[in-house]
Amino acid sequence: MYLPRLLPTLALAVSLILPLASHAQILLAPAPDDQDDAPAARTTRGGDLQACLARALRDAPAEMTASEVRAWCENGGPDNRQRNVDALRARLALEESSQFNPFVMTPHRRNYIMPASYWSNPEWNDPDKSDDNLDSLEVKFQLSIKVPLATEVFNFYNVYFAYTQTSFFQAYNKEQSRPFRETNYAPELFVSRAVDWQLGPLDSELIAFGFIHQSNGRDVPTSRGWDRLFASYVARSGEFYMGLRTWYRLPESSKPAPDSPRGDDNPDIEKYMGNFDLTIARPFGNQVAEIMVRNNLRRGDNKGAVQLDYTFPLTSRFKGIFQVFSGYGDSLINYDDYQNRVSLGILLTDTL
Repeated sequence: MYLPRLLPTLALAVSLILPLASHAQILLAPAPDDQDDAPAARTTRGGDLQACLARALRDAPAEMTASEVRAWCENGGPDNRQRNVDALRARLALEESSQFNPFVMTPHRRNYIMPASYWSNPEWNDPDKSDDNLDSLEVKFQLSIKVPLATEVFNFYNVYFAYTQTSFFQAYNKEQSRPFRETNYAPELFVSRAVDWQLGPLDSELIAFGFIHQSNGRDVPTSRGWDRLFASYVARSGEFYMGLRTWYRLPESSKPAPDSPRGDDNPDIEKYMGNFDLTIARPFGNQVAEIMVRNNLRRGDNKGAVQLDYTFPLTSRFKGIFQVFSGYGDSLINYDDYQNRVSLGILLTDTL
């Protein structure tokens, strides 16, 4: 079982995250009373004004004028608890208002750059390279965008194409000419629908299903990749958000020979990457705490991963991100290697 090996990493994470949380609380503290005359000082910080306007445009009575909506938001708007409850719907409203702007790219997953990313078990997984030439400290960054292909299909569904790229850059490895060690590419085609269903204690928010291809774009013997059909469900309970995603791997034929470019490059990938992931997130104003668990649900050979993310404000535009990963599937080239990774960086776009 991989979870006990996570404990030392969690202890390190707690020791690093506490001062970050204190810093975030200082940034989010209310302005002193003598600054209350500053226009929209509280609501404009961290993009709160835009989120408030999006919610108001969606929920305000028809007779409410635009100037009244703006005045309401600038004079305080909803409290933090209401913003947390409406976090996902506010994001969807903002996306809808800009998704057809030709000068705007809509985020899909988180976009970030982590200049400090330490991994515990450096391995090339390339027979032509020596692991001794790898640095434990590298740069990890992710680019993730989506574009709408069609809206209101069958009156409810939106069709999207999305692309996510995650790269691991040996930026400090001068002796090896600072190579990009691994890059994973993940194009997706999916449909999604915002819902308002009650499922027991859960307020259903979003459903989606589609196709995702993920690979590292390399040739044998370092080629890795798989194709999946997936379905996902996002719900809220109080101020907590839950996202459950499950998938079915499309089968590939076996390789006719180990060095053949045809056939399955990683027939056992489901054993390590599992068949579902569960994410639970809790927004705190302009901060988000999140845990992701992935597992193969195999009794005798249980494998998976845990990832903790904490995002916090740095400036009115940028946030910081602190991430801890433990388990299998840190990257495709290392999908079957157990890894611990601790990363710190700058977040460009958040999920909530």
